[in-house]
Formats: sequence, structure tokens, C-alpha cells
Amino acid sequence: MTTIPARRSTIQSTGLPPALHYALHSAVLTAKNVSFVLFTVIMPVTLYLVFSAMYGESDGGLASAMIMVSMAAYGSLGAAMSGGAQLALERRSGWFRQLMITSVPPRVFLWARAAVTMLLVLPALLLVFVAGGSLGGVTATVSQWLASLALLWLGLLPMTVLGMVVGVWVKAEAVQGVTTMLLLALSLLGGLWFPVEAMPPAMKAVAPLFPTYWLGELGRFPFLPDAIFPSGAILALAAWSLVLTVVGALGYRRAAATSKR
Repeated sequence: MTTIPARRSTIQSTGLPPALHYALHSAVLTAKNVSFVLFTVIMPVTLYLVFSAMYGESDGGLASAMIMVSMAAYGSLGAAMSGGAQLALERRSGWFRQLMITSVPPRVFLWARAAVTMLLVLPALLLVFVAGGSLGGVTATVSQWLASLALLWLGLLPMTVLGMVVGVWVKAEAVQGVTTMLLLALSLLGGLWFPVEAMPPAMKAVAPLFPTYWLGELGRFPFLPDAIFPSGAILALAAWSLVLTVVGALGYRRAAATSKR
């Protein structure tokens, strides 16, 4: 409880809109988290280098690009969902009630947090791509690199909101476990660890239900010759974003109403 007055006075002293100040403050705190850097930046790069060395030569080197996209998506997925843990701690501290006093609408609060997280996922994406180009032997045009990065980045939006949903609905003590389980399940069932084509029929049938499946489809598209743009991915990810925003806004109202005074 001792941190709440300090945060409130900082908002007043900066003169920034509450949502913007909150977003910047959260970004700094997250970037200083050592475990965040380790598991969302260093580990995906390491996994990519290992898998690329083992399987990257398949399909004339195209496999290295596919593994690069999958590992970049996996690492950035962890970064996208990491905001929930901090959100849960803020909820437990009573910080949500202070936000309610500033009249920040729930949807603005959630999207401000999502915007912060979207910035924090960029290192995970960029470093895996740098490893792919410099060490993994991935060759492509500038437009292919940029298109894949942009599609992956935009495709992570519903996963950032999912992290917020976990943060406002799940108890702080359980957030880390729930987030880890969701991360593993979404990565496995969405085809980020193994190609969907190599999955058993039942898993292959349900894979398109998960946003990570469409995230991978978007990221791989620029590297695949003669591929048709997966337009269904836009609709699927937009639907996930909309539903999760509604669920998150309801959770935010509930958390603020029950927050400590």
C-alpha cells in the first residue's frame, strides 16, 4: 500500500494523461525484469540456433526460415503475455482503485497496457530474426523480412490482451502458473513448436481454433513462394482481440470494485 501514494503523486507531477503515464511506467518496470529478458529474448534465440542447426537445411534452407518465424513467435508470445503478472500485483496492491479515481475507462486502461506490451515484444522478434539472417542462413528480400516482422507484430495483439485478461481475473499467486500453462498450450497446439502437418489428426483439426496458429501463418507467409495471403488470419485474430477485450474490461471493473481501499 505504500507505493500507491507515490505513484499517484508521480502522475500529478508529470502532467501526462494518466493512461500514458501508466503505460510508460509499466514499460520501464517490465524492461528491468531479468527473468523477462531471459525467457522472452535469450531463450528463443538459443532455441532457434539449436533447431536451425538440426533441421534448418531441409527444403533447400526454407526450414530455417520457418523455424525462425516459429521461435520468434514463441518468444514474443511469452513477452506478450508477461504483462498479466505485473497487472495482478497492481490489482492486489489496490492500485486499480486509484486508477478508477483518475476516471481512466477500462478499455483505455487495457489498450494502454496492450500498447506497452506490444513495444516490449519487439526485441524478442528482432533478435531471432537477426540470428536467422546472420547465423541461420535465412536469405530473403528486404520486403520479405519487413512484411514477416510486421505481420507477426500485429498478430500478437490478441495475445497481449490475453495476458491482461489473466492479470485481472486470476489471483496474483496463480498468475505465473496460468500464464505458463497458456503459453505452452498455445505454442504446442498452435504449431509453433512442431509443424501442424506433423501433428496427429485430432490436434491438426483443432489447431486453427488457436490464435497462435494464425500468428504462425501470417509470419511464414512472406517467406513462402507462391503462397496465398491467409486472410482468414485477420478475421480470426480480430475476433480473438474483440472477445478478449470485452472479457478483460469486465475483469478490470470487477478487480477495481473489489480492490483494497
